[in-house]
Amino acid sequence: PVLESLEVAGPAGPKPLVPAFSPDIHHYAVRCDEREVLTVTARPAPGKAEGTAAGNAGDLMEITMNGAPLPAAGGEVTLRHDQDLAVEVRRAAGATTYAVHCVPRDFPEVTVVTRAPGPAEGLLLVDPWYESDDGDYVGYLAVLDDHGVPRFHRRVAQRAFNFRWHAAHRLYSYANHLFEESCSYAEYEIVLLDERFEVADRVRAPGLCNTDFHDFLITAEGHYLFVSRVPAERDLSAVPDREGGYSYGKAEPTTDSVISEVTPEGEVVFRWNSGEARDGTGPPLKLADCRFSRRFPRRYVGLNSFSLTGEGNLLASFRGCAQVLEIERPSGRVLRQIGGSAPVIPDGRVHHRFVGDPYPIGFCGQHTPIETGRGANGDLRLALFDNGILCFGDWPQPYENHRTRVVEYRLGDGEAVFLRHYESLFSMHIAGSVQMLDNGNWLISSGWNWKGRRRRQYLMEEHGRPATSVVEVDPLGREVFAMWIAATERAEIYRAYREPGLTVPLNLP
Repeated sequence: PVLESLEVAGPAGPKPLVPAFSPDIHHYAVRCDEREVLTVTARPAPGKAEGTAAGNAGDLMEITMNGAPLPAAGGEVTLRHDQDLAVEVRRAAGATTYAVHCVPRDFPEVTVVTRAPGPAEGLLLVDPWYESDDGDYVGYLAVLDDHGVPRFHRRVAQRAFNFRWHAAHRLYSYANHLFEESCSYAEYEIVLLDERFEVADRVRAPGLCNTDFHDFLITAEGHYLFVSRVPAERDLSAVPDREGGYSYGKAEPTTDSVISEVTPEGEVVFRWNSGEARDGTGPPLKLADCRFSRRFPRRYVGLNSFSLTGEGNLLASFRGCAQVLEIERPSGRVLRQIGGSAPVIPDGRVHHRFVGDPYPIGFCGQHTPIETGRGANGDLRLALFDNGILCFGDWPQPYENHRTRVVEYRLGDGEAVFLRHYESLFSMHIAGSVQMLDNGNWLISSGWNWKGRRRRQYLMEEHGRPATSVVEVDPLGREVFAMWIAATERAEIYRAYREPGLTVPLNLP
């Protein structure tokens, strides 16, 4: 059973449904005040009027609104801007539910730019935020469908980062800003939510003065993986500065990046520090490789993301050093390095040189390295989001004509062999991510750039379309889905994830 029409009105008149009503679309969004009386009218498909026989004796059509009968003339319901409306049309043969989701007026505008055949199944998790006209941040957690309808949304204080789903553990997580500083950096906590979006726990990296927002994972064992920034002093006297001089001291104040693996009970089972030597070898990163970062030496590393390989090792992205390391758990040994120069003291790692990349120096300023598969001989395939800024060596900063892209390599025999890339129309200097989907597509969140409040106008003038916040491309590089999230200008998101099989319960009054 289906509806022919569904209409919603408020005190000021009809409210447009997003998307426009279609009998085959079951979820819609409307803008609602903090608490508002809505009038709802629903009509069944032709020839199946409410309360009349529909083909067989006793096969009656019934329409209910939040469980109560909905009169043909319409009914009223009072909803908050975070509540949902369920209109069910029922016959003896079955029932169909249409849901209308109230969203507040300051929730960003969501526009689906491209919706072609071929996107993967699943809902989208995003964390949009923007700066309001009065200078305050407006931030949300949201679960969106492919029509741009927020199946779930929650306002957060200022901004939240990295809203994601941990399917094996049936938990969501996000990094929550605590409005305090530790180690001279903003301090965060990781908030864990259950399947009904209730707070299950709040966790921080134990024994360290900082928990960073950049990434968080739950391992197969149920352990938590944190990123932290830790103050340190490092000997940089032999590291040339950007002008080629030697202006740094033997005890230069800087910041190491630390990865911690912690049980839910708080026991630290693994800890890795970017500045500490291991087993008589040199430190994991050669600091001379990192001096091209504009934040060197105060923040030489820029550890911004990690993932787990099929073998349980870490693939970690060091943005400030334009390189990715594969780190063995639990030994902490570096197994391979992609980008940068070979370590000063050989430590057994494989240093991969770029082969066949249209940009010979490879990636730089990158995010979210992920394993995308293994070759017949066991070679690892690696994809990442390449921002194309803070590049290693003497290349222009950013590359001349270097577009932001997602790039994939095959790693073997000391080579990172270029396989394919998807280049964006837009240069995105900060953030960005890629997720490998089950059907082989890439889900890409486009990151941010530095063009300020004129960004939306600039992108429209230069490219004839806004910078999409989320795009999905197939293995041939064809765009099969694209979504733009905007407010007074393009709203920013930290990352996006598509999750198959995710169900979001309705929040009925």
